[in-house]
Amino acid sequence: MTDRNRTLSRTVLTATLAILAQTGCHPAPPPGLPSGEETRVQIIHFSDYHAHAIPFYSEHRPDQGGLARTLAYIATTRRMSSNVLALSGGDMWNSGTPAWSDKYYDGCRDWRWLGEYVSVMAFGNHDVDYGWEALQRCQKQSQIPILSGNLVGADGKLLLGHQGQPYVVRQVGGVKIGMFALSGSDFVRLIKPTNLPAGAKFLDPIPAAKEIVSVLREKEQVAAVVFIGHQDRESDVAMAQAVPGIDLILGTHSHYKGAFAQIPGTTTYFISPYQYLSYLSHVELTFRSGKLSGVSGKLVRMDSQLPQDAEVAAETRLMQQDLEKDPKYAPLFQVIGSASSELDIDNIEQNESPLGNFVMDIARDTAQAQLALSSASSFRATIPPGPIRNEDYLTALPYKNKILTFQMSGTQVQALLDLTASRRGSDLFGVTSGVRFVIEGNRATQVTVRKSASDAQQTPLRSDGTYTVMATDYIANIATGYKDLFAQAQPAKDTGKIVNDSVIEFIQKKSPVSGQRDGRVKP
Repeated sequence: MTDRNRTLSRTVLTATLAILAQTGCHPAPPPGLPSGEETRVQIIHFSDYHAHAIPFYSEHRPDQGGLARTLAYIATTRRMSSNVLALSGGDMWNSGTPAWSDKYYDGCRDWRWLGEYVSVMAFGNHDVDYGWEALQRCQKQSQIPILSGNLVGADGKLLLGHQGQPYVVRQVGGVKIGMFALSGSDFVRLIKPTNLPAGAKFLDPIPAAKEIVSVLREKEQVAAVVFIGHQDRESDVAMAQAVPGIDLILGTHSHYKGAFAQIPGTTTYFISPYQYLSYLSHVELTFRSGKLSGVSGKLVRMDSQLPQDAEVAAETRLMQQDLEKDPKYAPLFQVIGSASSELDIDNIEQNESPLGNFVMDIARDTAQAQLALSSASSFRATIPPGPIRNEDYLTALPYKNKILTFQMSGTQVQALLDLTASRRGSDLFGVTSGVRFVIEGNRATQVTVRKSASDAQQTPLRSDGTYTVMATDYIANIATGYKDLFAQAQPAKDTGKIVNDSVIEFIQKKSPVSGQRDGRVKP
């Protein structure tokens, strides 16, 4: 697939046009047709691809997502309009999971496929999982500009930009659109310093955003400003409220599925396409006499009803077969057990879920703790019913979170649960075991906790009580807000165990396994 403008089959075109019609977006007429003073620009955005080239099981359905399906959708949109921008929010890779990432990152094949379509990409924290040189190599092969307006070298100069600038300006349909990206405030904790150039540092995102938007508006005289990532949803909202002049924020990093909406108190619109190419954001910018007059958009599910690019689909299937036969990776595709029902993560960012309950109960029992806490961000996918392969499990829980324990007072536990309640709807919502509570606004009320690690009886939380709390090393040491609360507790005890090791061992011994909601969280 080397021709950007190759002809699509009538079947692909017809099926994809039907989906385009459902989005409510209306591609601009091809060049040469009269359009008056109105210009419509189509923006297609994805983020947090994490090397999920092959369709997978998501939201109760098989055969979702996939690189071939995504490329076919973009190609069809381009065939209908010359005014199309395809944008990436970053996180092309994920070291360790899926195995595709480890086997194929060095060849940059995914990058080269996407390079035929993607105009600009945000720098994601996982994009240096294999080091700075690997990122540079694939950027060079794909020719995709990569942006981070607040990542600078030891000399204070921009490390990732385009033609020396922290933004990209594209003239589309006669209007200028400015695009920029920033690295989230958590990058300093998420990225190993050795994976960046020596002396590299991240500047405060908000001042950087103010300066970039000012230049885009005043110097570049753009008709619209688009932010393409890569920071969590709370930071996106805070930026929109603090930095006037951003027309559209394309959500990233939080793996949040967010419908098109206007951010309260601002003139900025927001949409977020979940993860792994399971959805694309399709936004239409309407301009009249060169000025932005309307913004609309929808999430488009990359469902099995959408056709795939035949050539890419065939090649990715062959690559997946080679991956599964490779002796280095073959053990990941062995069956470790089975699930008698779907272990889903529906609404895990705001309530309990079968997979969250299942995993955290095992982690709490492993730690011999009264209650356990992880973050919704540690859970990435549903485990479908039936045989469970190692890779299926690691797709759902890709991170090697350590099991830590703390001795905490009832007052400290209450503060943790209040923070969890306040983070409802975000990827830092707490996933729990051994505790039950009701969410009322930003408070956790009616809290009860296991009487002891071995006694499941629930007793009311006492402010003067002492409790054994299990926490992952991520939520205890990295997660914003939580790390400060855990720092006030007694020093952590490292159990020497990993969440995934304990859960996989349980699946191997106890299959078929199941999980269910049991009312531990009541909103």
